[in-house]
Amino acid sequence: MSWYPLGHGDKSLIQEPVFAELGKKYGKTPAQVILRWHVQMGFVVIPGSKNVDHIKDNLNIMDFELTGEEMAEIAKLDKGERYYHRTDEQLLQFVAWKPDFEKA
Repeated sequence: MSWYPLGHGDKSLIQEPVFAELGKKYGKTPAQVILRWHVQMGFVVIPGSKNVDHIKDNLNIMDFELTGEEMAEIAKLDKGERYYHRTDEQLLQFVAWKPDFEKA
């Protein structure tokens, strides 16, 4: 599962030259290239946005496919940095949470 696949809008991630190059090649934004990489890796992608245009763009990633070489080039960018951090207490709260309709 890919939480914060766009790194909370981390400009240093989104502005990596490889994403601009691939975006130009495929007619996509750097964010769309990043999301497509996650999908092709087999991750469940959960991008968040309140901007309707961004939400539409986030869904418009299934009409192109990155090559194996492009996938490998993107994978080299891994800096071992996580964007999703949680405490054990937060995890326990998440596990215990139930939607209102389940509280009968």
